[in-house]
Amino acid sequence: MKIYYDNYFKDKYASQMIKRFPEIEFVNQVELSYDAEAILAMPGFLVPKNLDLYLNLKWVQVLTAGYDTLDLDYFKSRKIILTNAKDVFSIQIAEDVFSKILYFNRTTKLHLEHMAKGEWKYEPVHYEIAQSTVGILGTGSIGLEIAKRMKAFDAKVIGYKRSLVKLPYFDEIYHTDEGLKQLYETSDYIIVSLPLNSKTFHMIDETSFKLMKESAIFINIARGDIVDQKALIHALENHLIRGAGLDVMSPEPLPKNHVLWSMDNVFITPHNASSSPHVNQRLIDATIDSISRYINNQVFDNRVV
Repeated sequence: MKIYYDNYFKDKYASQMIKRFPEIEFVNQVELSYDAEAILAMPGFLVPKNLDLYLNLKWVQVLTAGYDTLDLDYFKSRKIILTNAKDVFSIQIAEDVFSKILYFNRTTKLHLEHMAKGEWKYEPVHYEIAQSTVGILGTGSIGLEIAKRMKAFDAKVIGYKRSLVKLPYFDEIYHTDEGLKQLYETSDYIIVSLPLNSKTFHMIDETSFKLMKESAIFINIARGDIVDQKALIHALENHLIRGAGLDVMSPEPLPKNHVLWSMDNVFITPHNASSSPHVNQRLIDATIDSISRYINNQVFDNRVV
């Protein structure tokens, strides 16, 4: 069996995979890989014009959690299994959510301005996570890690997903339109951790923001196009919500002169919530687990199609 892996894997980590499966031929040179049965790669490589060259291809693992740029119908038409790196980025993204909430709650921007001027100035704090209600849209691995940490902050955690299930760390799970409306109306913090697809594109729109509390903080660490950005800007400009912590926007990179950069009630990070000193090790561990499942005909827990 031959597996092609792209150069996203540094030698230090690729060697762990190669050592773990001595019976598999691993190659990272494209010109030597066209008879490969499996591919481990970033989304940019996984386009039909490239995959058409792999006549023996049976399985692809995309090395990101998101797969919204991939042509899922293509994988289905060729009956190629597609898996993703769904658990690799969850911990660090969950931590990033707290950095954004605490930026607003602890008046961090004002304190930084005071520091720059050498001013010892008291700023009152009006919000806490404790005793608040946190609404998480999307209860996958990222949503679950966020919920787990929110319980340590003594918050009530409610979630929204398409099907009704019981999950740890969530006090309630909503799955209907009425439940989603209730989440918007009651949550002090609304966190987006949904995948982007045809059903979630611009799912959060003008109507959604009108339902939210004026004191609500909106956090998006998923994909920019899940949100109608014009509606978000309108909500921020008219103080329909308290603020927004955004790791993802539309488009990306966000143009230098975009209005979001200059808004006092917005905290932007450039799509790096997944950054971590441990991300490469987590990715290779997850990849090794997927390879083991594939060669042993076991069920994938990260299967997309």
